[in-house]
Amino acid sequence: MVSEQPTRKVIKALRAAGWQARGTEGSHTRWVGPNGTTFSLPDGHRQISPGVYRKLLVAMKEDETK
Repeated sequence: MVSEQPTRKVIKALRAAGWQARGTEGSHTRWVGPNGTTFSLPDGHRQISPGVYRKLLVAMKEDETK
């Protein structure tokens, strides 16, 4: 089961995996993976909800397999 994650920890993990921030809209930042997968992260809060974190993990795994 996935639990809430601190936003800073999630952003560090994205950068370590080669993802880059590509613009913002409101409290969301669009991230692009090394192989072109995109993900919109609501980073205006201290914590990332379990559902959003789970979707991010799926997007990161999808980007690895491209």
